Amino acid sequence: MPAIFTQEEREALRRTMLDAGWRCLLERGYRATRVEDVAREAGIAPGTFYGFFKSKSEFVAEMVAENRRALMEELHDMTVRAKRSGGAPGRDELDAWMRAAWHSDRAIFRCVDDADFRKIRRALPGDVSMGPELAGGMLASVADAVRAAGGEPDAELAASLQRVCALTLLARDEFAPAALERTVDALIDATLDALYGRSGSCDEGVDGDE
Repeated sequence: MPAIFTQEEREALRRTMLDAGWRCLLERGYRATRVEDVAREAGIAPGTFYGFFKSKSEFVAEMVAENRRALMEELHDMTVRAKRSGGAPGRDELDAWMRAAWHSDRAIFRCVDDADFRKIRRALPGDVSMGPELAGGMLASVADAVRAAGGEPDAELAASLQRVCALTLLARDEFAPAALERTVDALIDATLDALYGRSGSCDEGVDGDE
């Protein structure tokens, strides 16, 4: 990378490339997206791209990793705020987070198929998991907080429903667009029911707003 770029300029270029990468991935898919496409979309030369990333696979892995870290940070902050108030994240707050995550153009499951998913997952850094939006340690943390507030969450069912949501998006070509989005929303509702109960009756006890 030429020495004339400051750290701020490098970060701005990196951000421009990542944003361009998401546009290309959503429009073309993983296999059809080329480094030249990303460079053109970002308004840079291919050589500049290679000053930041060794390959397309490394670049896409960084796109996914950054998005995953941002989502998990939001969820972590939400959980910490609730625990400080003696409760768990409220159903409405978690609902909004989940819908924003799953309906985002940066939900990687909307941009790849199963084979692409497996390839990208192998390229991810060790601290990032390319699992469903709500699964693993953070899901367990939310479930524990709900349980401590008097709820009876089924964390195993919630995790399974989130995996089904990911698989549904990977198989999106089998659905009409409107049906796909309704299916995603139904799976989100079912996940929340698994955590908070069907009626949402424990919301008042876990919001931490008392």
